[in-house]
Amino acid sequence: KSNILKNLVIRALTGAVLLGVMITAILMPPYLFGVVFFALMMLCLYEFYGLCYKVEQAKPISRWAMVGGGMLFLSVFLAELYHAPYLIPLLYVPFFTGTFVVELFRHNGSPILNVAMSLLGHIYVALPFSCLCMIESLGASADGADWQGGSFVLAFFIAIWVSDTGAYLVGRAIGRHKLYERVSPKKSWEGFWGGFVLATAAGYFFGKYFPNLPEINGHQLFDWQWAVFFALICVLGTLGDLVESLFKRYFKVKDSSNMLPGHGGFLDRFDSAIISAPFAYAILLLFFR
Repeated sequence: KSNILKNLVIRALTGAVLLGVMITAILMPPYLFGVVFFALMMLCLYEFYGLCYKVEQAKPISRWAMVGGGMLFLSVFLAELYHAPYLIPLLYVPFFTGTFVVELFRHNGSPILNVAMSLLGHIYVALPFSCLCMIESLGASADGADWQGGSFVLAFFIAIWVSDTGAYLVGRAIGRHKLYERVSPKKSWEGFWGGFVLATAAGYFFGKYFPNLPEINGHQLFDWQWAVFFALICVLGTLGDLVESLFKRYFKVKDSSNMLPGHGGFLDRFDSAIISAPFAYAILLLFFR
């Protein structure tokens, strides 16, 4: 019992620190957001390429690929901040095309798998984090000095946190029917629907009571639109969780790392956000049109 209690305390403290850092970065000026989420993304990339090295036939160009993923994030962040879309091809494309060239001079594993896994980290990790920059910049002023999208990024993560909490509590209480046993034996349909209902309700109340939600194109989202947004993020976040579980089964690991005491790794904490972030940006654009 003492070990269980100790693990719960460690898990709670780690979660509280990570939560505090993220909320502060989201609601503060954009440069702090960029620094914090760049660091979180690089940690996720570090874990991802560490897992890739467990595959005997593949040895991705991990250092080069991590820098390339970082440049994808930075190019999108700076392009959004300064309304300079030309920065994306200028800063990122050399790393994309350079991956193929660098592999020419390596003699380590399968070149096809090496290139594929090197670029997969950009698609699976760096691109979704870059989409968070695009959400954060929604409604920014023409000079880029005033980003208004912190509330949208916060809503995105609240939707994930609420749906995860609802799924865990309902699943533990009444979970009987397996959601996808081959990939994640502990998830249940009862837990999924519990998270879905709680997230949908949280979305409605978020739209109704969250103060000073920004306007874009002259209007705010309706309460029902926030409810739909939260519900869709719940579904997409669940798929993201299952995708990472599939990857971990392929790599034969329980957690992506042990960098977060009581929680595993950073990929374990951002698995839901990684798959759902690009869709979140698309959904918000659709609603505000």
